[in-house]
Amino acid sequence: RLASDSGGRFDYVIGGYYFWQIINGYGTIGYGSAAALWNVPTVDPVVGNAALNGFIANSFSNPATKSLAAFGQVDWKITDALTLTAGLRFTHEKKWGEYQQWWAEGDDLSELTPAQQATAKAIRTQFNPVADFSASLSDSSLSGLVSLAWKVAPDALIYASYSRGNKSGGINLTSLPAGVPTVVDPEKVDAYALGFKSQLLDRRLTLNGALYWTQIANYQTAITQLVGDIFRQYIANIPKVRSRGVETDLNFVASDNFSLYGSLAYTDAVYVEYANAPQAPERLNISAAQDLSGQPLPGVPKFTYTFGAEGHASVGDWSGHALQLYANADWSHRSSFNTSSSNSAWAQIPGYGLANARIGIRADDGLFDLSLWAKNLFDEDYFTSLQPANTGAVTGLQQ
Repeated sequence: RLASDSGGRFDYVIGGYYFWQIINGYGTIGYGSAAALWNVPTVDPVVGNAALNGFIANSFSNPATKSLAAFGQVDWKITDALTLTAGLRFTHEKKWGEYQQWWAEGDDLSELTPAQQATAKAIRTQFNPVADFSASLSDSSLSGLVSLAWKVAPDALIYASYSRGNKSGGINLTSLPAGVPTVVDPEKVDAYALGFKSQLLDRRLTLNGALYWTQIANYQTAITQLVGDIFRQYIANIPKVRSRGVETDLNFVASDNFSLYGSLAYTDAVYVEYANAPQAPERLNISAAQDLSGQPLPGVPKFTYTFGAEGHASVGDWSGHALQLYANADWSHRSSFNTSSSNSAWAQIPGYGLANARIGIRADDGLFDLSLWAKNLFDEDYFTSLQPANTGAVTGLQQ
């Protein structure tokens, strides 16, 4: 990476990037004495237990990535108040790997009748099919940005920007449902932003805000799909999604010893085009797939906000270091959002708010900082994800 430091009309950054990674993954899945009763209750217990009780499947995968890129960016100070920034990045990537899954242990099925053997093998295949395949992709992409910043006053700036981004493709090295491709296509992102940055009241108040619009083609997302009685998870492309919104933040230095801060964001994120989405478990009696075009993206609340305060006071000197006693607290809230790729009603998480606090003593030169802190001060119970199953069970992560 080489950067200029001329202080003139033009400043630039140029550089290169190389990345290589290989991951060896080993997996083991085993089933106990209750597996047949729970998973295949309608099957003859003799066959079901022979198929699953003590059955173990092992797997191996070795995804590898090589990435090579060259990039450059230049800032042109057209005037003292107006700056144009432009940049480009060319990236070439290769990804490859193989996936294997085999039956490692299990009851000897030879004592069963041929029909029972066939059924038992079909059950094992349903849960952990024997697999051996490889996949690879090679992709080149050009991304870039252009932005214009205008300093309308000594302490106020407005800007507009456009950027084209790319997220590399991938490969699914796992047990896949029939028809699901092993290769995941790259994302293409077009992002627009219009915003301002300002300082007011003798620079005691900092206020920033932005409007943005982002559209993504071949959006990559994790899919959980019910295949028979088994959920399969993999990465897939969604034709088009869009996110737009507004966000603002402020910081107010009320005095030399006390400050306030806060932020507010509204996000409207939807599937623009997703006609063949997996069906939610509670609607599987209607169809195996659904059209989620126009529906919200999972994991994205409409509203989020944060506000907090910090105060400090000098409490003397220690070994030549000025000491400060300080305390801060903040509150953050997010509105309701869904965490299922199928938009299941059972994956809707209610909105919640969290409080955090800290009190401590520190050296003003950063030599040390000792504090007592609490996250989720009021012990709010909340979920970060929910995943419903067609059995009626809903699993989730709770904090």
